[in-house]
Amino acid sequence: MSAESPKLTANQRCRTPTFSAQQPSIFPISELPPELFGLILRFSLPRIDPMEWIWKSDECVPYIRELYKLRRVSTTWRDAIDGTPSLWMLVSSSWPREVVDTALLRSAAGPLIVHHIPRAWDITSVSTEFIHLVNPHRSRWVAAVFALPVQVLPEITDVPIPRLDTLKLALTDGSFAWGNNRTIPCTPIFANTLANIEHIHLNHLPFDWKEVAGTFGRLRTLMLTNLRHCITFDLLFQVIGKNPLLEEIVLIEIEPSGGSPILGSLDPVLPSRLRIFRVSGRVKPLDNIISRVQLPPTLEALVIVARAAWSDNHPSLWVKMVSPLSATVQRLHEKHGGSTIFLMDEAECTWKTETRAKGFKLTLQKLRPAQALKCVASLANTLHCAKNIPDLSFATESTFVEDADILAALITIRTLTYIQRSIDVGNLQIARFLDALGTTNPDNNSHNISFQSLKYLKLRKWRADIDGVTQAIKQRYSMGLGVESSRPHQKLRIDFTASRAVWFEDPERPKVIISMDKIKELRDIEGVRSVGSGCSTEQPGMLAVVWSEEEGREVWG
Repeated sequence: MSAESPKLTANQRCRTPTFSAQQPSIFPISELPPELFGLILRFSLPRIDPMEWIWKSDECVPYIRELYKLRRVSTTWRDAIDGTPSLWMLVSSSWPREVVDTALLRSAAGPLIVHHIPRAWDITSVSTEFIHLVNPHRSRWVAAVFALPVQVLPEITDVPIPRLDTLKLALTDGSFAWGNNRTIPCTPIFANTLANIEHIHLNHLPFDWKEVAGTFGRLRTLMLTNLRHCITFDLLFQVIGKNPLLEEIVLIEIEPSGGSPILGSLDPVLPSRLRIFRVSGRVKPLDNIISRVQLPPTLEALVIVARAAWSDNHPSLWVKMVSPLSATVQRLHEKHGGSTIFLMDEAECTWKTETRAKGFKLTLQKLRPAQALKCVASLANTLHCAKNIPDLSFATESTFVEDADILAALITIRTLTYIQRSIDVGNLQIARFLDALGTTNPDNNSHNISFQSLKYLKLRKWRADIDGVTQAIKQRYSMGLGVESSRPHQKLRIDFTASRAVWFEDPERPKVIISMDKIKELRDIEGVRSVGSGCSTEQPGMLAVVWSEEEGREVWG
C-alpha cells in the first residue's frame, strides 16, 4: 500500500478494493446473469411479427444482422445464441444461402417462420429453389410469408402444412393481368390448411371464394388486399360473421362483385372481440362494408382511407358513409385520443405506421378540391363529436388553398387545428393563404381571426421566403383588429422541416437557407410556441446551427 493510502476517507477505502479501475468488472460481459442476457437479446433484436411485415424483400435482413452482431460480443454469447433454437426460427430468401442452411440446422426441431418476397420481377426458378430448400422442414412451419409467381403457387396450396397458423400470401407482379377473370381453385389440402389458420393476409389472390369462405373458423386476424370481382359482399360477411374470435380486420382495395347487399334483409355483422378495423378503397364499397359491420365497444382503432372515383365524388356519399360512426368515433377519442381526419389530394396508405395507432383516423384521397372541402364541411357539421373534440384535425396539402373560393370554404371549418402545405415547384402562390392566417373571416360577419383553433402549421418542401410567414403570424397575434377576445388563444407550432436534404444544386428546386435571425424573429412572436426547421431524416456528416428551446439560444446540432 502506498504512503498516501492513510489519507483516504473511510468511504473511499471501502470502495477502492471492489471498484478499482485496475481490476476487471465484477460482471464481465460474458458472465451476465441469464435474466439480464435475455433482456439484452429482447431489446436488441427486431421484433418478429409476420403480420406486420410489408411486402419488401429485405424485411428480415435487420434481424439476422443484429443476431450476428450479438454473436461477435464473446464466445460465451456466441455459444448461447447458437444453442438457442428459438433465435433461429426465422429463415428468409433475402439471406445468403449459407445463413439459411445454418438457421435451419440451429432451429433444430423448433417452430419455423419462412419468408420469401422476390425482388421486382421474380424468376420462377428462384422461388422454386427456396421453397425446395425449406420443404423438408414443412412440418415445422408455423408462419409463412410468400409472394410467388402463379406457376409456383401449387407448392404451397397442394401440400399439407399441419402446424401453420399465420399465412401472408401474394402473387408477384405480372402473374395475372388486371381485368381478366381467372380464379385459383382452392384444393382440399389447402382448405384443410386454411381451417387451422389464425392470422391471414391474402394479397392479389383471386381465389374462388365460394370454396374458400367456408373453410375459415379460427381467424383472429383477417387482411385482404386487392381483391376485385372474385368475392361478393355476402361471402365477405360470411367470413367475418363465422369467425367470432376476430380481433383485427384490414380490407384494402376490395371490389366485391354482384352489386351492393340488400341491407334491409340482412342482420349486421358483429365481431364481438374486434380491436382494429381498417379499410381502404372507393367510397361506395366502403359504405357497403361499414354500414354492415357493427363495431363493438372493444374497438381500439378505426382507420378509413376513402378514395373517390369520378362516379362517386358527391359529398353526400361520404357523409352517408361516416355519419353512422359518430358514436364510435366519440368513444374512441375519449378512450384513446389521437383522432384525425386528413384531407389530401394524393396520399399513400402505409399500414405499417398505423399498426399500433389507436383512435380514429379518416383520410380522404384524390378528391377534386371543391368537392373535398364540401365533404369536410359536411362532416364537421354531421359528426357531433367534432364540436366536443378540440384535437380533431384536418390536414390539407398542395393546391387546395390556391383558389379563393376553396380557401373561403376551408376557413369555415371551425375545428381545424392542423394545416399541412406542400410547396412544390410551380406552386409558390401562397400569399392568399398567408394573408388568411392573419385576417378575420369575412363570411362570419365577426372579428374572429381565421383558423381560430389552429395549433400546428407545417410547410413542407419550403421554397419561399420566410418574411411572408412572419408578417402573417405577427398580424394574427396583434391586438389592432379588435378586442382581445377575438384573438386566437391557441399558441402555434410552425414547422419548416423538409422530408430530405438537398445534396446537389437543382435549378428547379433552389436550396433555401433560413437564417437564425429570421427563425428567432418568428419564434419571439408572443403567440408562437415553437419553430422547427431542418430535415426529418438524419443525414450522416451534416452539422448545422439550430435553436435550442431548452437553452434559449443557437446550438450546433
